[in-house]
Amino acid sequence: MSYRIIELLLLTAILSASGMPVLAQEPPETPQATDSSSADVPEDALGRGTPRGSVAGFLAATDALQWEEAAEYLDLRNLPADVRAISGAELARQLHQVVSRIWLDEITISDNPEGLLGDDLPSYRDELGRIPTPDGDVILWLQRVPRGDGAMIWKVSNRSVSLIPELYDYYSYSKYVEKIRKWFPDDLVFLGIEAFKWFILVVIALVGWPVFYLIGLLLARVFSRPGTDSYPHVRKLFTGPLVLLALLVTAGFTIRELGAGEYARQVMKTNTLMTLAVVWLTWALIDLYRNIKQHRLIANNRPGAAKLLQPMSTLVKILVVLFGLLFWLNNVGVNITTVLAGLGVGGLAVALALQKPIEDLMGALTIFSQASVRVGDMCRFGETIGRIEEIGLRTTRGRTLINSVISVPNSRFAYLELENLTYREKIRYWQTLRLLYDTKRETISSICKRILEALQKDPNVHDEPMRVRFTDFDDDAILIKVHAFLNTTDYPQSLEYRERLNLAVMAIVEEEGARFALPGTSIYMEGDTASIPK
Repeated sequence: MSYRIIELLLLTAILSASGMPVLAQEPPETPQATDSSSADVPEDALGRGTPRGSVAGFLAATDALQWEEAAEYLDLRNLPADVRAISGAELARQLHQVVSRIWLDEITISDNPEGLLGDDLPSYRDELGRIPTPDGDVILWLQRVPRGDGAMIWKVSNRSVSLIPELYDYYSYSKYVEKIRKWFPDDLVFLGIEAFKWFILVVIALVGWPVFYLIGLLLARVFSRPGTDSYPHVRKLFTGPLVLLALLVTAGFTIRELGAGEYARQVMKTNTLMTLAVVWLTWALIDLYRNIKQHRLIANNRPGAAKLLQPMSTLVKILVVLFGLLFWLNNVGVNITTVLAGLGVGGLAVALALQKPIEDLMGALTIFSQASVRVGDMCRFGETIGRIEEIGLRTTRGRTLINSVISVPNSRFAYLELENLTYREKIRYWQTLRLLYDTKRETISSICKRILEALQKDPNVHDEPMRVRFTDFDDDAILIKVHAFLNTTDYPQSLEYRERLNLAVMAIVEEEGARFALPGTSIYMEGDTASIPK
């Protein structure tokens, strides 16, 4: 039993490149019947009581190279003289050679001892398959014939057996393959494949690998250049998974041409190596895309988004492996509906347990995709002003103006009202001067004029827009509003420019003999002229 398992694993790893439809890894078996019957199946040691049993027995015997036993499934009666001269074992071997090279896929074999019903054929005859030839398809028949004791059993009809030599001549190997075949004993077989076929496969692999590798190197230089950041990933793509895919396709084509036993073909239909190669290719493409995207983001001063690509690409790789595993399990005959149901229940439990981390991860993805804030930006988020120091997968960390560090979960930070101060092209200078009501009209006009001149002369102030206007009579002061923009986007530097302008404004107000009004309320008694300011 252990040897059978080892044999199965080895054959799966070596021969899964054929790309054929899915079948379970069971002993050789033909497709299910399309009809059923309660009729008694004749007892037969070789299982020839039904068409399906007869075909399964023949394939099992030829798979084990038991030609004498395989001949028991052929109707050798009433054959032409030239065919009768060939032994039954040789005819079985030749039929195996034909069938192994054409890969009969779409055949419907009945499990009814009466044969397939409703196929417009006599009840004693069933169609086995069609063999393509230059002169048209040749039909192979199964026929119900009497056994020595009178019991009716199914065999390959003598009409079909008489055509085997002709079909074998057409489907025989070339003279070079025949020459190689004679180097090895006919009964030397490993994992259902004859020794000479293994030899040809090994030679093709040894010759094909360096050829495909050199082609991959040339293609890598066509699509990229040595010395660039993406070249190692491009080279890995063309000299790794693509080389393996080319070898698998070549090996699959070779096996189809040389032929393989039923057991080997069923194992090859699992596509194990092909699945691994596709997963590897997908991983290489993900790495290449991540590398190119990361360098673009870094060039655009978005290192945080580049950092996020690493875990995101890892997540995508895990999903690719899961899909590949499900595809392979489906190929080997596992009911993936049950597997998916189990994954769904487990996934729901994991999702509930990781709800908050997943929300934070999605928040990080939102921050990086929208690029509303980057590391190093000065921002106002909520009631806080600070510089962003790190955008992680769980939290965003910022340093406030009082040099404290605040960490905000990404799920919350992504939906805060955010004002990015770093994105300003200039910083606004906006002041409201409150002067006493006893300020004379000429003084107000002079103050406005001199402040405007001071702004115009300052090289750190934008030319436009620039306004100094007496705008309002407030309850306790006359209002003059100063509006301009500073030539800087750096917040600390803007404070320096603002301080210099504020001192200049104070000097102008003092030189004009005016005074600033403090917020407050004055009460004047009617008729008390002494309390009215002069």
